[in-house]
Amino acid sequence: MPINLRRAWAAPACGLAVVLTLAGCSQSDSSGSDAGGGSGSGSEAASFFNVDDCTDPDAATAKIDGGIKIGYTLPLSGPVAGPVQINQYGFDARIQAFNDAGGLDGQKIEVVKKDDAFAPDKAKANVVDLIQNDDVDALVTFGSGQVGAIADDQNAACVPLLYPSATNPEYFDIESYPWTVQFLPAADRETRYVVQQMTAAMGGTDFTVGIAANETASGQTNAENFTKAAEDAGIEIAATVPDTDPTAAATQLKAANVDVVYHSGLSGTCAGLNVSMDRIGFKPELVMLPSSCALSAEFVAAGAPAEGATLPLYMKEPDQPGADSDEGVQEYLDQMGDVESISDPVTTAGWVQADLLIATIQQAAESEEGLTRASMLTAARSLDYSSPMFLDGVSWKSTPEKLTGVSGFQAGVWSAADQTFVPSGETIQVD
Repeated sequence: MPINLRRAWAAPACGLAVVLTLAGCSQSDSSGSDAGGGSGSGSEAASFFNVDDCTDPDAATAKIDGGIKIGYTLPLSGPVAGPVQINQYGFDARIQAFNDAGGLDGQKIEVVKKDDAFAPDKAKANVVDLIQNDDVDALVTFGSGQVGAIADDQNAACVPLLYPSATNPEYFDIESYPWTVQFLPAADRETRYVVQQMTAAMGGTDFTVGIAANETASGQTNAENFTKAAEDAGIEIAATVPDTDPTAAATQLKAANVDVVYHSGLSGTCAGLNVSMDRIGFKPELVMLPSSCALSAEFVAAGAPAEGATLPLYMKEPDQPGADSDEGVQEYLDQMGDVESISDPVTTAGWVQADLLIATIQQAAESEEGLTRASMLTAARSLDYSSPMFLDGVSWKSTPEKLTGVSGFQAGVWSAADQTFVPSGETIQVD
């Protein structure tokens, strides 16, 4: 019988007495296996969700035996299918390596993928199907609009959405969306870092900024958060234009005579503005972008006009000097094999997403309850984990009260000669 995914599920503060107790879900004194260790307080984690409000409370706490089924709605076709495929090379390689090593005491991860063509309504339909018919244990998706379309359903059903490629501030609200744990850095924290870097590069706040905003949910989220961070810092925003037509956007920004450009682009569409600005002879002093724009292939294709484009980094670059002696990078390279995009940050991001998922599954399995949907959520909300491909000093941090996610950034400056984002300056903590 189909479940009613629209059932009210949010637990009021006064109802916490009937909350599921999930003690012992941390592994603060254990290094874990394969993916490494996390830490957190199981007793703390018991206070932020109530399985009695799930559409099927028994399913939320049932022991997961046999395969661990992950449902993934993502754009295998449509406007961002290319970058998504590059991301999936890393995701699939990490899952495959885990399974090849025996999985979780013989339990393997099965990923069920459904194409949503980057359409939120299709993602929603996919998730209903994945929950009701495929009986998945957890979910992943790609895009902030997709998270917005599916969050109500997956929270009602108490199926954790773990580390989707998204950064929608609304769904960082743990009280309202406890079962939604996003992967990409929170837009408010990342854009504050971007403003800090702009200020340092420009020697103060006496400059003007033009924003070129992608019109997807992700692009708008980054643009809105950057606007607030810039205004809070006392920086003048002289123009905000859509990036739908890069030439039109470049022309408008040039007419506004801005000193700096912030392009809240979408992966696969980020470098085109640099090309258009160069074509019309507009050379701002600095161009900055969100971390999600780190798709090397499009900047390589852009050539010299992309030189100097700057964005936040939080992952290691496999082809950077010294990487051959880095154990984390070597683990990544060994698992990736001969994938062509092995050095692309988008591929690395896919690998890290899967690595976080594995670390969460392992931490949940070590709890007193063993591996359940609820214990996976508790682990995801009680994690302090340094993925092998995070920059030194960067970790993933979450508590039942706060999802910090990525704990810090380092500036990456595009070098056309090296065909990579070259790390610059120190890693700065943002948590």
